[in-house]
Amino acid sequence: MLTPPRQLTELVRLLQERGYIFAADPQPLTEALRHTEGNAEAKLCRRAEMIDSDRKLHDSLGRVQSLFAWLLLAATLFWLVSGFAGTATLMQQSGLNFFFVLAGVLGVHTLMLLLWLGSVLLPRFKPHGLFANPALWIRGKDPVNQAILRLYSDEWGKPATRWLIGRTSHRLWLSALTGMLAAVVLLLAVRQYTFNWESTILSDAVFVQAVQALGWLPAQLGFPVPDAEAVLNSRLNNDLAASRQWGGLLIGSIVCYGLLPRFAAWLACHILSRRSMSTLPLEKPYYQQIIQQWQQRVVDADNQSETVAAAPQISLSNAPKWAVMLDAEWVDKTWFQHVLGQEWLDKGTAAGRDAVAALKADLQANPAQLLIGVRARSMPDRGILRQLTALAEAAQGGAVVQLLAEKNVSDGLEDYLNQWHAALAERRLPWLDPPRVSQRERLGQEAVKQE
Repeated sequence: MLTPPRQLTELVRLLQERGYIFAADPQPLTEALRHTEGNAEAKLCRRAEMIDSDRKLHDSLGRVQSLFAWLLLAATLFWLVSGFAGTATLMQQSGLNFFFVLAGVLGVHTLMLLLWLGSVLLPRFKPHGLFANPALWIRGKDPVNQAILRLYSDEWGKPATRWLIGRTSHRLWLSALTGMLAAVVLLLAVRQYTFNWESTILSDAVFVQAVQALGWLPAQLGFPVPDAEAVLNSRLNNDLAASRQWGGLLIGSIVCYGLLPRFAAWLACHILSRRSMSTLPLEKPYYQQIIQQWQQRVVDADNQSETVAAAPQISLSNAPKWAVMLDAEWVDKTWFQHVLGQEWLDKGTAAGRDAVAALKADLQANPAQLLIGVRARSMPDRGILRQLTALAEAAQGGAVVQLLAEKNVSDGLEDYLNQWHAALAERRLPWLDPPRVSQRERLGQEAVKQE
């Protein structure tokens, strides 16, 4: 599967291809990352993180991953309890047929392990089972959840997913075997059991050889195992003297032929799933268009970045980045985060002449580039424009005006924006439109071009 940063990047791609409106406008962020260090994949992941400035996409992916983790934990506990309860039921009687108990504990496990080994050797493998259908555990009809469903469906269809499914399956079996082992050890510790064996068509020699072969590996690990005499004495008899050896062989068999092979299979799947981590599909046209945009040479390149419909041109300097909200506090406390791909220092709100004068003096003493937040639905009157001009002149690293608008308010906003554009252009102050407004405008232009 994809790593979390790559998942977020792919989710942004799927949503942007579907015309989704993000919290931050992708276009100026793409331009801002043109001259940053790093390879294409690292810059794409950084771009996705900045586009998700309100962390809505990150939180949605986190909820899905958390849901899967809780489902896996619940399944693990269920298999643990089931293994314990099943083994305890199997050992209700004080006189036990050793091979019957051994087959009940390890029979299905061994068969399923062999089937898994067979599936690994198949040239083609398609994921199957409950977790192989993301639609069963990803709910919601909103665009984000639908894109996450598409993301997981695409990943689940890749051949490398077999290792993730195998790792999950082995984890559940390890849980069940742990429950079985705990039940066997507990019951052998608090109850007195005797073991016997019986057969109609097999001779004593066959069972002696079978026990010797079965007990070789547990004996190497220090588990007590019955000798030939104990095996012969236990046929149709509950030999109390050999009970400890038979119990040791049962515990050793669960460890050697159950837990150890299953853990080895889990470890192999874990390593292979790590090695087969998916990378970003950079060959897709979406990524190629962005990479080509970054690779284009810019005349007189000087860390400049311009946004759609922005005039005059926005220039990013090397000065420290400050952000201030003009006139009154904005409802979104993080309005300045990742604007133009920069980390802005929050300087609070400049409300009134005294606050503007104090900020102006601070800017004159400390060279900085200033991001000024302004309500788009307020009239650009002389007082506001005078304060904007004063702060822009004091900002030695330059100034950018960020026009802000509420998410669900659009009536009459275009008229306000046109007035702001005219007033700011007259004073040669660069601006950024509200992210959602600029994205809607760009999507509308693209729709007109396609028609």
